[in-house]
Amino acid sequence: MADDSTKGVDNVIRGPWRTTKTITKAKSEKVAIDMLFVEDMAESVMIPMIQSFNENGLDIKNDTFVQEVGFMNEVVKSLVFRHLGYKHPMQDLIKNVMTVKTETAEDVYAAFDGELVEQISKAADAVIKKGDDDAGKD
Repeated sequence: MADDSTKGVDNVIRGPWRTTKTITKAKSEKVAIDMLFVEDMAESVMIPMIQSFNENGLDIKNDTFVQEVGFMNEVVKSLVFRHLGYKHPMQDLIKNVMTVKTETAEDVYAAFDGELVEQISKAADAVIKKGDDDAGKD
């Protein structure tokens, strides 16, 4: 029989522990099906768009183009995630940089806050630079 005493042991944390959340097989399968749907939707939107860009002379092999298309792909996925009831990190960004404007009942549009995106980008650059500086200290 094992000794259950804690005498001489200083690195043991005693419970009780919260119970873990159990995910059923059906829920797991639904999530997997939903993620396939998200990928299919994004692909069905992005591939024709990329082909159209290519047909109209845009350099689709350029690294910047690949970054921008990757960003748009995440925006499309975010939209489908929201429709299915899932969170996606792009949803908060979109909510912050896009505002719905209503002129008349028929004239509803989204306005882009470019100044805010510039501020976010500068802040991100500073965080990335700090991370690079901190990495060089090791």
